[in-house]
Amino acid sequence: MKNHLLLITFAFLLISCKNSNDKKAEINTTSLEELEVKLDSLFNSKIGINEPGAALLISYNQEMIIGKSYGLRDLETKTPITINTNMRMASVSKQFTALCVLSLVDKGLLSLNDSISKFWNYPVFANITIEQLINHTSGLADYEAYFDNNWDRSKIVENKDILEWLATNPKPLFASGKGWEYSNTAYLVLALLVEKVSGEEFSNYAKKNIFDKAGMKETNFYNLANPIEIKERAFCYEKDSLDNWKKVDGWYMNGIMGDGAVYTSANDFLAYDNSLRNNNILSKKTHDLIFKPSSTLPKKWPKSNPFEERFSFLANSELKYGMGWFINKDLAMHTGGWYGTRTVVMREFERPLTIAIFMNSNSSFNELINETYRLVNNYIKTTANNGYK
Repeated sequence: MKNHLLLITFAFLLISCKNSNDKKAEINTTSLEELEVKLDSLFNSKIGINEPGAALLISYNQEMIIGKSYGLRDLETKTPITINTNMRMASVSKQFTALCVLSLVDKGLLSLNDSISKFWNYPVFANITIEQLINHTSGLADYEAYFDNNWDRSKIVENKDILEWLATNPKPLFASGKGWEYSNTAYLVLALLVEKVSGEEFSNYAKKNIFDKAGMKETNFYNLANPIEIKERAFCYEKDSLDNWKKVDGWYMNGIMGDGAVYTSANDFLAYDNSLRNNNILSKKTHDLIFKPSSTLPKKWPKSNPFEERFSFLANSELKYGMGWFINKDLAMHTGGWYGTRTVVMREFERPLTIAIFMNSNSSFNELINETYRLVNNYIKTTANNGYK
């Protein structure tokens, strides 16, 4: 979504940490209390007590070893963020959209090889498969660029509006399957597909078939055009030209679901992560597809500076995409960026480690990601010889 190139950058950034920080792992972070102090110092250096903030989840062996919150979810009422605060996930939402599609595969109602033109006979969908929508190889045009310049912003854009635009056959970025470009358009089409095949409104389908099954009691997709109550909601903030925080929850594209729009909390995400690790959502056969690489990212991003020029330690790091997750041999992760929110989630394969950071502002959190992972990695390494497995 907004600044979606950052998603890929942060993905490479985090993945590199596991291998490139081994020499730094000698730092003596020997206790959970010391880890917490270091994390508090890190987050408090970036987030003021009267500013939008963050929720932090660190889970090991399916237990929340660290659950912390910083800053406020509502600047007007001075209400603090907690681990139960529901925060907007931006593109981290894509994994839940992919799960909705996989649940229909589980039910025998879809195949990942199905052509989208089977469901909408539009030229723009010719030769595009469901899997290509999921793994960012569809080549569909970017809806944000069009609607930024051609939409009455007093009206909320919804998925149906973008489907109408796609019916006009906007020029693709490349022929399907012949390139790789991170696509928000593809994921809102997936949400529309879930509706068409299931016969249910997308957010309701996700609630019943994914969130409820995962124990995510207060998690929802949110459509500003048909708003629902979000309990303990964190409002989204960005600074205006006078350097004052301003709510941006009313953004005219906040009626779009699929590529973003999930609200969840650290507690709910822990329940979800445990459900993934215990395979409680899908059949074993379908579950195995979630973290199976489906496409490979280009070495150099075609619309920005090459990653190697921005981060020298990223050279030779291969990253793939699965079902709503960036993947390499060590971990799966995703980041999100939208108006007034930044998010990141990551889970390792060999170690039962999960880290999530949810923010309700557009503040840069590059350093938070790197330093949080480094500190947690050091803690686990220094405690491994004491029975911490």
